Amino acid sequence: MENIIYQLNIFSARFCREMCISPDDDSKESKQKQFYLTKIMEVIMDKNLTNTLSENAVLVRMTAKHPSGIKTDKRLKRNLAVDTKVSDERLLGVSKHIFGRDVNKEFRSILNGFRNDFYYPLTLPWDDNSTDYDTGKTVSGWRLCPNSNLEKLQSHVDISKQVWEREVEGFLRAYPKQMEQAKRNLGDAFDENDYPDFDELRRKFIFQFEISVVPSFSHDIRLNVSEKLRARIESDAVNRANNNIKNVFKTTVDALLEQVNHLATKLKEYDPENKQKGGFFNVSSFDKLKQAIEVLPSINEDILGNDSHISDAHQKLCSVFASINSVEQLRDDSEMGQQKRDKVAEQLEESVSSLKGGLLGKIYGGKKHD
Repeated sequence: MENIIYQLNIFSARFCREMCISPDDDSKESKQKQFYLTKIMEVIMDKNLTNTLSENAVLVRMTAKHPSGIKTDKRLKRNLAVDTKVSDERLLGVSKHIFGRDVNKEFRSILNGFRNDFYYPLTLPWDDNSTDYDTGKTVSGWRLCPNSNLEKLQSHVDISKQVWEREVEGFLRAYPKQMEQAKRNLGDAFDENDYPDFDELRRKFIFQFEISVVPSFSHDIRLNVSEKLRARIESDAVNRANNNIKNVFKTTVDALLEQVNHLATKLKEYDPENKQKGGFFNVSSFDKLKQAIEVLPSINEDILGNDSHISDAHQKLCSVFASINSVEQLRDDSEMGQQKRDKVAEQLEESVSSLKGGLLGKIYGGKKHD
């Protein structure tokens, strides 16, 4: 990042000399040249940010689906409307669990574990939601993964997928028995048409992980359109990518601030005599923040260009955690324990103080990013 800024400063000085722009010149022509210089610098900066990012990170997308096991029954709805004297059956909703209640608990557990423990902590929002062209439904979008996190993420994808596939095979083996059990449990509400054949059912289970490159604008966009339209398309693409980069920065800072402030508040409000009152903190609160701190350097180096504010916050947070021998130590009921909690809370808040106050706007410019 610093090298990019250095090169831009050289370019700016050279441009000013060649265009004969003087900082003391207040003429209309000079102002117009300064305006164009600003616009050129913005485009170059945006391109360099995006191109640097394309070398240090990739886009990843996780898609997972499983049958809900819930079916709407129109016949039951009509019968219920008649029995209850409801004039308009559309006012009713009747559904049934064709596989029994909560048969998808294990699938949800696998997905939630992978997403919460690895997928979200090791990646950042990029284009989180998109629309499927064929169905028009909202689907999981792309997230940004630093290169240094990719192998770890892929390893846990492989592990989770193996567990997922074992669960699917177990579900399919039990499918005939589930149908027999459903026939007994649902009585007259049982309908064989609700149950797909094996192949169709197998296709309903999806666990897919995709990797793609971050778009680079190191080369001109080649399109068979007018120069004016080509420039507009390129500018729009660069702006979208740059806005995504800014969103990555904001997400990183906001998530860190939220976790730090949450833990600091818990420490200050902790009451040994009345733990139900609020302020109780557990080991998971520390572990979650510790995990965020551990992945911060890779995000900062690969994606954010080694921002000094984030580097400073990371170093200070590491020092705070190094001073904590154990979570139990912070639950000490004595006055010394209270002093320790207050000190740690103060240190946590001080560690991230430089990340507050519209940092994004200061770095990228513009109030809309504060």
